[in-house]
Amino acid sequence: MSVQNLDFAQPFFQVAYVEGEAEYRAEGRCLVFNLAERSQVPLYIRGIPVLPLKGTVVENVTVEHIGRALIVRDYDSLCLDDPQVARQIKQTWKSLYACSGMERHKGIPYYKSPKVRIGGDTEINFCFVSEPMAPSGPHRDHDRDFDEVHAQIRGFGKMQKFEENDVSTFYQESFLAPGIVHEKFYDSQGRYPWHQYHSITPCIYMPIEIDR
Repeated sequence: MSVQNLDFAQPFFQVAYVEGEAEYRAEGRCLVFNLAERSQVPLYIRGIPVLPLKGTVVENVTVEHIGRALIVRDYDSLCLDDPQVARQIKQTWKSLYACSGMERHKGIPYYKSPKVRIGGDTEINFCFVSEPMAPSGPHRDHDRDFDEVHAQIRGFGKMQKFEENDVSTFYQESFLAPGIVHEKFYDSQGRYPWHQYHSITPCIYMPIEIDR
């Protein structure tokens, strides 16, 4: 049973990882994400379940029966439309290209916070997209073997699927708003279709990477 305050997104966000707690008081306006994917344990807000790998927006409420959860406190206090805020994030977090060194990431307006490991099997970080309508680029392979979904923190975005490594082969997309986690893209063998994140507004999202 524990509540761990995480510093990977500071000074921009206050984030807590909560595990094995009967109750947690979410003060102010918060995002709550249920990370109990292994145990498939729902958490509850006033008797209503939030299923694993789902999220919600809450305010001044007690979250109950927590297996594993991530709490982002006062998530909407950061104004991404403020040029000074955007500049500070870019100066604090690394560009996606600096993190990966991959040619497809060169020049795109994506910036990543440090990554943190929680619960022994899950890695998370925040990603800032500084421009609207900015795609990350189609891909289907990752740097290690994990099951991945994305959760929206601020602004609006979408996840898109493609038949091939070509945006003209688009066939499906899922829209993301704060507190929303898209459906799983991977199959039982951990295979992904060609896919990408695509901002709608300047935004921040969170990849959730679970060891297979």
